[in-house]
Amino acid sequence: MFPKNTRLLEEAHSAWKHHAFLREKRRRLMQHTYGDQWSDLTQTADGHTVTEYEKATMSGMRPLTNNLLRALVKSVVGRFRYNVSQTDDSPSEALSAIRETNLMTELDSRALEEFLISGTVVQHVAYENRPPVGAGVWVDNVRLGSFFCTPFRDPRASDVRLVGMCHDMTLDELKLRFSHGSKRRSRHLEKVYRHVEASGPFLSLSSPFGRETAEPSFYSPAAPGFCRVVEVWTYDMTFSDPKVKPHWHCRFITPDGSVIEQTESPLANGAHPFIIKFYPLTDGEVHPFIEDLVGQQKHINTLITTIDHILANSAKGVLLMPTDAIPAGLDMEMVADIWSRPGGVIPINPTARERPTEITTAGRSEGAAKLLEIEMQLFQQISGVTAALQGQAPGSNVSASLYESQVYNSAIALLDVYESFNSFRTMRDRLAVAALEKPAV
Repeated sequence: MFPKNTRLLEEAHSAWKHHAFLREKRRRLMQHTYGDQWSDLTQTADGHTVTEYEKATMSGMRPLTNNLLRALVKSVVGRFRYNVSQTDDSPSEALSAIRETNLMTELDSRALEEFLISGTVVQHVAYENRPPVGAGVWVDNVRLGSFFCTPFRDPRASDVRLVGMCHDMTLDELKLRFSHGSKRRSRHLEKVYRHVEASGPFLSLSSPFGRETAEPSFYSPAAPGFCRVVEVWTYDMTFSDPKVKPHWHCRFITPDGSVIEQTESPLANGAHPFIIKFYPLTDGEVHPFIEDLVGQQKHINTLITTIDHILANSAKGVLLMPTDAIPAGLDMEMVADIWSRPGGVIPINPTARERPTEITTAGRSEGAAKLLEIEMQLFQQISGVTAALQGQAPGSNVSASLYESQVYNSAIALLDVYESFNSFRTMRDRLAVAALEKPAV
């Protein structure tokens, strides 16, 4: 019933594997951004591999986290929302309706968060009928774990020649979308996915929710009982003497290579429906905004943990009680009990050679505290997000003009990130309008 194209499926899988390093980097940066900052592996003195958390606890320390990365991301996203609210770009009526239907500011805010953490952002544009709103142009953020494309070097991703994503849907949804009302096609779809109700090659037992902790699967769905369908777009050439017609060709392929649907681009400009931005894409490499700050964040956590350890193990209010100063009728335990009471009075033997003394030390953490202050300043300098941009109240000796200048300079430092993301939004808006001009059949 359905033709097979295992070669194209293997090409898509190869493109997906090409970004394995990027997905692994994203998982690590995501963990650090959301507070899991002691999970990197390290080695003990005897050569055993443990997490940094385990190594710290083995040393008698209590690992502490002061999550500056999350606060940083929230500040940048908050500034983006503010800029959008203050900008009047006067979009066309059609584009304004698309933005309103898709709650585009919310969608773009989450996309920017992904952009800052992983250095990547991908959206998919399609003209579809989605209840309860109905038919229209829909924009969706695409998870990096589901996305694939051939390597590219153009910041606009114009040199991509194969692109797509993995979809997970129930068998009923699959038949509704791809059977086209044909009972025969519906039966063949059930035959292809006969393993969805049991443990089979197209079934995954992993949870569809929560943070990714391992490399996802290309052929298996993220949740039990779902069907994996791979959407693959290729840039093909049709030779018809004397003309050559380049076009984007879409195929929906099952994990066994069956092509259950194929079509040419339904968009007015003939493009594929993905908008891709990798940042900064230097020599084809991605270096996320957050990546530069992980080292500072880990060092800050180490210094805070060290200072806490020093203070916890320094002498505080220790009483040195000479044994010959204890009067008759009391013992050391009774003296300690009286000493712990507010306003307690300890009688002493007047003939004692030495009097009781108290020892209180602040611990030798001055050097670590100074280094921590320097690291906090470096964190702001490297990120470009100062206290002024975060909305923190200025000191009493800071004038209004100086405060505004600090906000402006901080915004300049982030200008490249914002403008790069805004160029992505511009490409997305163009594609959304093109989808509206020539809706899919």
